[in-house]
Amino acid sequence: MTDRAHPLTSRAAGARIPVAIRFFQFFESLGVLLMLAIVLIVASLLAPGFFTLTNLTNLVITASITAVAGMGMTFAIAIGAFDLSVGSTQALTAIIAATLLGKAGVPLAILGALLGGAALGLINGLIITRLRVPAFVATLGMMSVVRGIALLYTQGQSVMITTHREYALLNNGKVFGIPIPFIVALLVLAVLYTLLQHTRFGRHVCAVGGNEQAAIVSGLNVSNIMVSVFVLVGLTAALSGVMLSSKLLIVDGTLGAGFELQAIAISVLGGTSLSGGTGNMVGTFLAALLLAAIAGALNILNVPSFYQYLALGLLLIFALALDTLRRSMISRSVASAR
Repeated sequence: MTDRAHPLTSRAAGARIPVAIRFFQFFESLGVLLMLAIVLIVASLLAPGFFTLTNLTNLVITASITAVAGMGMTFAIAIGAFDLSVGSTQALTAIIAATLLGKAGVPLAILGALLGGAALGLINGLIITRLRVPAFVATLGMMSVVRGIALLYTQGQSVMITTHREYALLNNGKVFGIPIPFIVALLVLAVLYTLLQHTRFGRHVCAVGGNEQAAIVSGLNVSNIMVSVFVLVGLTAALSGVMLSSKLLIVDGTLGAGFELQAIAISVLGGTSLSGGTGNMVGTFLAALLLAAIAGALNILNVPSFYQYLALGLLLIFALALDTLRRSMISRSVASAR
């Protein structure tokens, strides 16, 4: 299920892959699916009502909103960076959509939010490439700037969405019994998977993430690729903001606080290495379902919400530890084969 693997560099090394490395490669490919299956089984036993239609629908909608932004984050991680401003972008673009709804209608409200997200992503990319500011620092600063703009614009108040019932259909509507947010997430998955796997742009993103200096030597315009990736991240964060606002029908400047951790977590849990050079879109989508299933089960069991943060942190640490061990063992295997 891994979109781009880390192959060993020689046949001899490939023939001597230790059992431990085979385990890590298996977990990278199918681990998140296995964890999802375990959570679903345990939830069915411990949380009565987990498999009701209402709960499963809510679970799928929640996962879809997270997955859309997480798949954009997967591109950022694949290129060797990440965007800490996605939560703030989600909040501001949701506010843009809510504001435009009363003035321009649903299509233009959605378009305005998406353009806002793309603009914020463009600013991130330009700061990183033109000013040579590390992505961590640039997006950390933008996280505060964008959050501040959202709070200043709303004056700390909530913006209610009381008109345009068709806007709520983005969350409540179904097509052949399938929730619209899930359909949107699947469409985003199909587009971004194709973009990463079957286009020159996707190959260039992984090349830059794998070895930036080699990419420069080979003639790639690393700056343009980096800017394009952050525009894409901004777009997906904005789309998730639109989806979230249609679910809540009330937005404010605090919306999406901490959301960047979820986006990074599902990317890493899904098999995308923080070292860059790889991207696993399908894994990211399944990891979003995993986190939503855990949160849904804990809610039914009346477990305090802060335990959800504990579970998220432990899962992220677990995935990072496995990724680090796998890369270390592969490097040793390659070195011993030379």
